[in-house]
Amino acid sequence: MQSGYFKSGSASIYYELHGEGEEVLVLLHGNGGNCKNFKNQIPFFSKKYKILAIDSRGHGESGFGENAISLGAMAMDLENLCDYLGYKKINILGFSDGANIAMMFAIKNPDMVNKLILVGGNIKFSGLTFTTGLMIMFGYLSSCILSKIDKKLTANKEMFALMVKEPNLKPSMLNVIKAKTLVVNGNKDMIRICHAKTITKNIPNAELKIVNGDHFYLFKKPNEFNSLVMEFLQINRR
Repeated sequence: MQSGYFKSGSASIYYELHGEGEEVLVLLHGNGGNCKNFKNQIPFFSKKYKILAIDSRGHGESGFGENAISLGAMAMDLENLCDYLGYKKINILGFSDGANIAMMFAIKNPDMVNKLILVGGNIKFSGLTFTTGLMIMFGYLSSCILSKIDKKLTANKEMFALMVKEPNLKPSMLNVIKAKTLVVNGNKDMIRICHAKTITKNIPNAELKIVNGDHFYLFKKPNEFNSLVMEFLQINRR
């Protein structure tokens, strides 16, 4: 394993490289997480792929930078890091906010992405179930108030803001994605199944897999999830 820091704009981005495969598989974690969340995926996929695991801006060992964090900035960080490492073609596995970053990256760089795995992603806040949306909105409003009292809590406000205000993509914006795409959603997910269907419908070469589990299916059933994704990657190899 190799690890390092890369300067993207004003933020220092931490990344890890695993495996010796010819194809690159990028792993993007969710809100509040870090690349260590993929501890059960990295050993499995690194047998066939070179893994690039990133701590998104403001997460894990990566810095916030001078401005408020955003999914757009995180997608740009990935673009800058790929340029730095010399990667012209990549596969991306994104979980939750990581899936949202992956979609934004693939929209801007359609020719760079070979295969795309979107796990529990959403393009609008309305894609969340009612209960989940209510809890997140309560957390966001509370953090807005508390951050005025204690500036140290500003980071919490920014994390909640990512889920409330972003990615805010129109379904038609997904039409430009060229990558073969696997959309994974749990039957007990915090993302509405109808929303996952909308994402799948608007990506030209996408398929939807509804799994028996919740939002964190890939961590709770790693063997099942890993096999599902590996089958997709191998069958759809170019």
